[in-house]
Amino acid sequence: MVKTILTVDVEPEGEVSRLLSLAREAPVLVEQNGVRYRLSRESNDSGGVYDPEQFRAVLRRVAGILDPEEAEQMKEMIYRAREEGTRPPNRP
Repeated sequence: MVKTILTVDVEPEGEVSRLLSLAREAPVLVEQNGVRYRLSRESNDSGGVYDPEQFRAVLRRVAGILDPEEAEQMKEMIYRAREEGTRPPNRP
């Protein structure tokens, strides 16, 4: 279930507007009281429309693209990455 996202209008002059301008170019990390928030521009690629039938059609086209041996190798890589950890050591 998709949660409703709160939309907040921002005044053109001000700190929030300045931060959003920076986020147009690249993601921005904002920290408040030790909590970090990531600001990034939302992509318009999908248009927010989900078509279940189109998704099923894509699944039918790609089904079987990996042979069982390749699938097992991928699962092993995923499990190994989970055990070893994938975050850089300096990231909290």
